[in-house]
Amino acid sequence: MPKILWVALPLLIAAAVLAVQLLRGRAPSRMAINVASSVLLLGYVAATAGLGIFWVANQELPVFDWHYLFGYGTVLLVALHLVFNLPVVWRFFARRAGPASEAVPAGSGRSRVEARRGVLGALGVLAAAGAAFVLGLRHGRSELKVETSDGGGGREGAAPAGTVPSGADATALALVERFHAFSSHSRASVLLRAPGGWGNAPPPFKRHAGAPLMRLPSPGAARSAAFDLAAIADVLWHTAGVTETRGGLFLRASPSSGALFSTELYLVARVLPGLAAGLAHYEPEAHALEHLGAGPVDALLREAIDDAGLRDAPAVVVATAIFQRSGHKYRDRTYRYVLADLGHALENLRVVAGALGLQARFVVAFDEARIAGALGVNEAVEGVLAVVGLGPSTGPASPGREATIALALAPSAGASRSGWRPVPVTPSQTDAPGVTAAVHAATSLRSVSAASRPPAGMPSPAPASGELVALPTAAHVAPDWLPAIARRRSVRRYADTPLSLTVLAAVLSRMTTLPGPIYSRAVRIDLLALAVAGLAPGAYRYLPDRHALARGPARPDLRAVARAAALDQDVIGDAAAVFVLSIDRASFAADPLGPARGYRHAFLEAGMVGERVYLEAAARGLGACAVGAFYDAEAASLVGGDPTREWVVHFAALGVTA
Repeated sequence: MPKILWVALPLLIAAAVLAVQLLRGRAPSRMAINVASSVLLLGYVAATAGLGIFWVANQELPVFDWHYLFGYGTVLLVALHLVFNLPVVWRFFARRAGPASEAVPAGSGRSRVEARRGVLGALGVLAAAGAAFVLGLRHGRSELKVETSDGGGGREGAAPAGTVPSGADATALALVERFHAFSSHSRASVLLRAPGGWGNAPPPFKRHAGAPLMRLPSPGAARSAAFDLAAIADVLWHTAGVTETRGGLFLRASPSSGALFSTELYLVARVLPGLAAGLAHYEPEAHALEHLGAGPVDALLREAIDDAGLRDAPAVVVATAIFQRSGHKYRDRTYRYVLADLGHALENLRVVAGALGLQARFVVAFDEARIAGALGVNEAVEGVLAVVGLGPSTGPASPGREATIALALAPSAGASRSGWRPVPVTPSQTDAPGVTAAVHAATSLRSVSAASRPPAGMPSPAPASGELVALPTAAHVAPDWLPAIARRRSVRRYADTPLSLTVLAAVLSRMTTLPGPIYSRAVRIDLLALAVAGLAPGAYRYLPDRHALARGPARPDLRAVARAAALDQDVIGDAAAVFVLSIDRASFAADPLGPARGYRHAFLEAGMVGERVYLEAAARGLGACAVGAFYDAEAASLVGGDPTREWVVHFAALGVTA
């Protein structure tokens, strides 16, 4: 039964009882209706407040829809309550005003006037609630609306072959800049714009009706070969599998904004013991594969992916995102969140592959339309975002698991990047969520016969100015990563215990040196040191090449300002340290595959860097939490950033768990 019916059920039962009594000629007294509505009102107020307090305390944001649905019922009952009780309030104040205010004669006329006052008061409450609702809808129409020039918003079907139109990079970059500005939070935008048009939340799990379901071996099952079905099962489960159920939520191995988990994983199997060649979809709830199609897949890999080494990979993982799963809650900011969330998942995949002695090959150039067509998905609804090849490691044996991770997971830097062009986009008008479909199309590629541009180097970080603080030598731990990922959770409550500077140095080193950039060199790391032993509170820029901190702006009220910038989330104000990740605009704009594609790569990289905070925290028994909601300009001001050069995209809190 829909949630709205569950919430309205007490009101419907009460209305049915009243209707039966009226039909039987036994209309209840005014006092009986007043008492019954008062009891219902108390119940709805208790449910609304209880849900709000419980879910806010537990930080389980996706269930707020129960909260506001009970709120609608409460508004109706308040209106009914006013019908009966506003006259009592009116008489109370009228008596206090003295005999002159007693203008209404006694008797039935007085009762009728008081009743009218109650009805008018109730209508006023309902009118105010309705006006607020309509105003919200009206503001929702002000959402930025753009679409691709081919009218597809990224839908199936490759763009016409040919060379890149003149100024295509500038157009794509302009759209990305417009999207980023529009999706930025500010205190004014909260009041002036309330975007809408996304509809209700889709199911938390995607299922293909009629597709055969193949159960996968349990995580940690024995393997019969270096690379077999058990290995794939481990990779998929530790990337996006359900690790715990809590309060009706299915928590996963990698974190997600609002616990909405937009990421979907597909498997292209070529040569894998225990699994026939073909396409499959990973179903996390059942930890199983849905078989989508059999037969050779070499043609798909050859036509859609610009990586000769990957075409021979025994298996390929394709990652997509169902935009509405996050969009129904986060609206304009959806594309930011789904990219960062996927980056977290891809870092898990990278680490697990290394722990299992496998090779993971991250591909940067692929044709989203061809892959989407093979998977049977509409790119405007479910975008193809990443492709990773998996297979047994071809490198020499390594004596340590840490070395195995670094050895097996070098990015596909040797892949050719010619013959690809971005999808052309132009601003236009369409229905929401056109802004998300359009920015996804802008970051997508189509293969063509002519080269789009020669490879270009990415700018190095600007030299730091100000006092440098040398960090201790990083002492990395070497845990069993699979259990660490399985027990990883977002921690929002921290003790007052300061963080060790040695531990902080190890986390910073992990974020940047193991194994280095996969997708982009655009990510910059700033630190808010709130309670770090041996380090003065303040903002710092981390310099990976020197393993040092450059002192930034000093603020005596740093905790309060940081909390305020993060939409008053206590997790940021209470942590011992907060990592603020930014992307360098010149760096991602210099991406060889175009500035819009560079924007996608930078967000994926930021998500991977953020996940390393989680993993290092889990390995050391600390707490971590990623935060993507903040006032963008205030976040930049926190670390002394220049929005004309860098954009803040991610927060990651770290501290001792309370």
